[in-house]
Amino acid sequence: MCTITRAKKWAGGATRLTVRKILAIISLIFPLFCAAAQDRGIKITAAETLGANAVIGKQWAVFIAIDRYREWSPLSNPVRDATEIRDILRQHYFIDEIIELYDSNATAANIRRLFADLQAKTGLDDSVFVFYAGHGYTDTVTKTGFWIPVDGGRDTFAQTNWLANIQIRNMLTVLPAKHVFLVADACFSGDILDTSRGASPEISNEYFKRAYSKVSRQVMTSGASESVPDASEFALRFKSTLRRAAEPCVDPEYIFTNVREVKSTQPLLGIIRGSEHQEGGSFLFFKRDGSASAVAGDAAQAPQPEANLLGTVVPEAPAVLPSKPDIPADLVLVNGGSFMFGSPNDETGRSSDEFQHRVTLDSFYLGKYEVTQGEYEALMGYNPSKNKGTSQNPVDSVTWFNAVEYCNRRSLQEGLKPVYTISGKNVSWDKTADGYRLPTEAEWEFACRAGTVTRYNTGDTITDTSAAFGARLPLPVGSFSPNALGLFDMHGNAGEWCWDWYGDYASRSETNPSGPATGSRKVQRGGTWKDSAAGLRLAKRVSANPSNSADSVGFRVCRSITKNA
Repeated sequence: MCTITRAKKWAGGATRLTVRKILAIISLIFPLFCAAAQDRGIKITAAETLGANAVIGKQWAVFIAIDRYREWSPLSNPVRDATEIRDILRQHYFIDEIIELYDSNATAANIRRLFADLQAKTGLDDSVFVFYAGHGYTDTVTKTGFWIPVDGGRDTFAQTNWLANIQIRNMLTVLPAKHVFLVADACFSGDILDTSRGASPEISNEYFKRAYSKVSRQVMTSGASESVPDASEFALRFKSTLRRAAEPCVDPEYIFTNVREVKSTQPLLGIIRGSEHQEGGSFLFFKRDGSASAVAGDAAQAPQPEANLLGTVVPEAPAVLPSKPDIPADLVLVNGGSFMFGSPNDETGRSSDEFQHRVTLDSFYLGKYEVTQGEYEALMGYNPSKNKGTSQNPVDSVTWFNAVEYCNRRSLQEGLKPVYTISGKNVSWDKTADGYRLPTEAEWEFACRAGTVTRYNTGDTITDTSAAFGARLPLPVGSFSPNALGLFDMHGNAGEWCWDWYGDYASRSETNPSGPATGSRKVQRGGTWKDSAAGLRLAKRVSANPSNSADSVGFRVCRSITKNA
């Protein structure tokens, strides 16, 4: 994995001062760039540590992570590590805007576009944190290190769509932001930084004041010019350090004292090579202290969710911190809204039980992947699957009752309130509980559509390059690109149990429907690896006896967003 940091032409020279003046004028025209942070609860933390006159700009966090490459071997952990770090920052630190590029979105062009947009949007007093996790490579002839985007080619001479560390340094250099901290968890990332630095400073308020007053361009890498394992001990220590930090401000030096103990590689901390980092300058993460005044200040000024630079809506950190553990990285937030549930009368292949009507849903969390055989066996103690591929294959041959029992056990394992009361074949749903459950049929279709109105979320057609169908066997989860919400295998692979009893749809608009009160068959959605393309249509409904199992049917988990969640 790789590391990057960014430097800036900040000090000295009439030309540079002129550029800074121009940027300052822009900041006056668009005051949100420089002043937004001053009006939030962050000013309480900053005043206590840096003094009442401290100027705190906008806090940015950028995540670029790739598991599923087009040509390079797949990885298992980068996206999970990135989203877990994102969630830790959301819950425990002041972050104004989060930008994310994962898997199929993390192309070379999109990475360049992201940094170009950052250059246009960051202000002079802003701070930018960048996390990259994925493949890295070093050209043994030129000794140049590279990031490998998702569309990077395998030819080591052509180096198609590779991003050289020097190019990344240049992209970061042009950012106006005062502070930049790059963390790269990738192979051969050590050539991006200069490790020459003084002894670790004595941490005090005076240190933080001095450090934050100077321009900083810092880089931390998971290793030097060496291979880095996929299962990253560096990332584990990085996450643990952010979670446990008790001080109001956390700087890279503090983080490094913990991650430097990694045994498998040699983590490095330094400054961007060739940057105008000012000696003693440092990036700071500002902790949320949880006090009544700080929370109240955040609640009053909490910004609304906005589209990130590439169009994905990224919700801001909650004003009131949740009392439960962080939402696991294997769940995706599905923001609520209204949609047309079912299919239009003229849709090819339509069935009569797909009456189209408007449904409004609250927000919820849905599993990024179908539950895997490895996950099921680890929790339930056995693997019922007939198609025993890898541990990452979707679990199959589970009954509906097996699925709800799995949900309850995972809830208990994570200290959550179980959703279901199970008494023989009678299962009831406690809608106040914050544990795991099956999605309703409406939630499933809403999440699969991800804003589309076509037969599939890929359009009016689907091919075997987008989903597993018409095949002899299922594939490991995540073998294809996700939909616009980041959900994998919503079409094909394993069919998925839903909560609802099968029955006719309502003839009117509904809010949070959960199906008929009683019935004899439960709904399955998504189509399977055995089906033709027609069986994968978004609105296609299948029903089965909840006591029956099939070698092509599994499930994914869901969680409600409750007041206590």
